[in-house]
Amino acid sequence: MKCFALTTLVTLLGVAPLLAQSNNEGRMLAELSFETVDENGNGFVDMGESHDFGLSVFDSMDADEDELLSEAEFLGWGYGFHNIATERDKEQAYRTAMRVVFSFWDRDHDGQITRTEHRLAANNDFRRADLNNDALLSKEEFFGGFSVMVATRIALAPDVQP
Repeated sequence: MKCFALTTLVTLLGVAPLLAQSNNEGRMLAELSFETVDENGNGFVDMGESHDFGLSVFDSMDADEDELLSEAEFLGWGYGFHNIATERDKEQAYRTAMRVVFSFWDRDHDGQITRTEHRLAANNDFRRADLNNDALLSKEEFFGGFSVMVATRIALAPDVQP
């Protein structure tokens, strides 16, 4: 799984220079994220796909492999949107938004996110995003309900809408 998430991250970061030529690179990067999570390519993300991707992301974030995510590990992962924030001189807003997400996901506020806290956050994001309660996320639900997507949109707004 670690290899999958790292490959995904490299792919996302590798296309960032290409996306910079677009008027809406944030949206394109968000769509690429959705397509990566949508393993079976049916145009929807189900809870299983979200869960599997979350495990991969956690493993790739956990640089020291201690089964905990420090704030530095969490912020260092980047989600692929850091390059856009840098280009638009919004690094501080982006970093602050990601720190807020980290704080919400760190349920016991001990400065670390456990695997369980990460899974609970992803599951809560999924349920919040599933507006029609059909246990499947469309692209629009995915973009509008996942805390990282929402925080990124706010940090980079108004001109970048993931």
